[in-house]
Amino acid sequence: MNLANCYCNLKDKTKYNKWIVEQLGPVLLGVKPAEILSFPTYNSLNDFQELIDMLFKINNQVGFVVIYPPEACMKILFYNRKILDETLMDNRVIKFLRKIGYPENYSLNNYLNLLTNKLRDGEMPHEIGVFLGYPLKDVIGFIGHPSLKLTKVNRWRVYGHTKVSDVISQRILAAKKQIKEQLNRFDCDKAKENYSIDEKYNIAHYEYYLILLAYFLFN
Repeated sequence: MNLANCYCNLKDKTKYNKWIVEQLGPVLLGVKPAEILSFPTYNSLNDFQELIDMLFKINNQVGFVVIYPPEACMKILFYNRKILDETLMDNRVIKFLRKIGYPENYSLNNYLNLLTNKLRDGEMPHEIGVFLGYPLKDVIGFIGHPSLKLTKVNRWRVYGHTKVSDVISQRILAAKKQIKEQLNRFDCDKAKENYSIDEKYNIAHYEYYLILLAYFLFN
């Protein structure tokens, strides 16, 4: 398991909130079509569900699906609707997905449902790589295409020429850096003077911090 994408021992609520925003930065900024995060227990999100609902109420370009695989940790697939739609509609990608059993008639919801149903059945399907924004050549190479040899490993296994993979990796890292810098600079108290949050959400100071940051970045 990639520990950078796992909630693991982040029991502190403040650390959790910062962690999830940093991990989702590339998706929220439209650099990455999707991200999947793992949580070791089925109830680890209960205390934070209200915050997550609020964040994605503010940023309606991003959706999420909660997945409970059998005898495995809970997973959440977060996705940028526009970017994922564009990614899957690429001619080469959609041809590949149709070849392995995805419907001829494309719709984002149907393709997401097929992927997440596999995850719920305990699979980790190879094609999840294209949903997560990895180059198709790297996904096909990982499956075992004979003409694509492993070149290196950075954030994922890279096959064949590295240029496209390196560019994508650099963009993801830059987006995470941008989110971290925004978190460090953001003045929550000043922002709260000018923007209101629904009163029914009883959210502590740091939660306001992240919600307002999300508002400024993603609207």
